[in-house]
Amino acid sequence: MLDTNVLVRIFNRAPLPRPATSILDKPGTELIVSMVTPWEIAMKPMLGLTQANVRLGIDAIGATTLPLGFNHLERYAALPVHLDHKDPFDRMLIAQALDEQLTVMTPDTRFEEYSGLKIVWD
Repeated sequence: MLDTNVLVRIFNRAPLPRPATSILDKPGTELIVSMVTPWEIAMKPMLGLTQANVRLGIDAIGATTLPLGFNHLERYAALPVHLDHKDPFDRMLIAQALDEQLTVMTPDTRFEEYSGLKIVWD
């Protein structure tokens, strides 16, 4: 699953570390974008992306969208509280990844605080 930060970097053609690029370029890699991500982008207009561009971009990279379900909300509510990491969008992505047993591609080292979460970046 792509963190919002990674998706924005892809859309802006910003460089990614070689391990992340290798995974993204590997044939058969399933790219997943949480529906929380377009919501987060909509809440942050400073990113300069419209919802139409986000939808087109997700389609262009061949990603599958993961809807938000009650199981994810329950997992979110059960996450431990880390005082240095209160971002609700990040925490929802973490809850979804844990619930669906997905690996998250993110440069955010605060994700490492969540036991059992698989992360790739560099």
